[in-house]
Amino acid sequence: MPITSNTSQSFSSFVNGWLIRHRYFVEQLTCASSLALEHQQQSLVSHFLSHCLQYYQAKSSAVSLAGDNVFTFFSPPYFTPYARLILWVGDFKPSLVFKLTDSSVDDLTRHQRDRISSLRVETRRREKDVMRDFALVQQSVADPPVMLAARRVGARGMVDGEESDLEEAMEVLKSGMVRAMNDADELRCSTVGKVVEILNPAQAVKVLRTIGELHLRLRELVGLERDDE
Repeated sequence: MPITSNTSQSFSSFVNGWLIRHRYFVEQLTCASSLALEHQQQSLVSHFLSHCLQYYQAKSSAVSLAGDNVFTFFSPPYFTPYARLILWVGDFKPSLVFKLTDSSVDDLTRHQRDRISSLRVETRRREKDVMRDFALVQQSVADPPVMLAARRVGARGMVDGEESDLEEAMEVLKSGMVRAMNDADELRCSTVGKVVEILNPAQAVKVLRTIGELHLRLRELVGLERDDE
């Protein structure tokens, strides 16, 4: 289904509003490290995770309606130019969460370190699965019959059957890209959630603040603000 202008504008509006709320949450997480009450920190952690989940749910809905525009989600216009160079299937690489955890928390117990180490191995395995499946989709479109039909576009036109073959190949590519994006986003969300489960509330606040700041650095609004400065 081709994406409608209303759908595109709706998601763009959502992202703008989400970033405003996101900045507020990052400020709250920054202040939360000084909170004495653990339940306040835990409440903020839960609300921030729900806030991030809202973004990926809205994105999933938009991707499913994107049609020919699904490719733009792999290099989002609301990301900074630098961010688009380091994207992994349209967003941050899930295993980056472990580097952010290492840099944010210095009081992990031995048991926590062991659990995070096991999760790191599992996450990297799943990253490879996502990339393998995505590569297979791309390879199917690069098969000789499809590429031959594509090269004839603009030359002599297509004979009967070639146009439908090319259209079918593009549909396979688009559906494969949607699947890869959804799998990657699910892995991003689950990785953050599982790391938070291992941490205590004070540690989780520190890690989520760092992750929240990463989201802001990746988005164009922050990039534009820095350019203005």
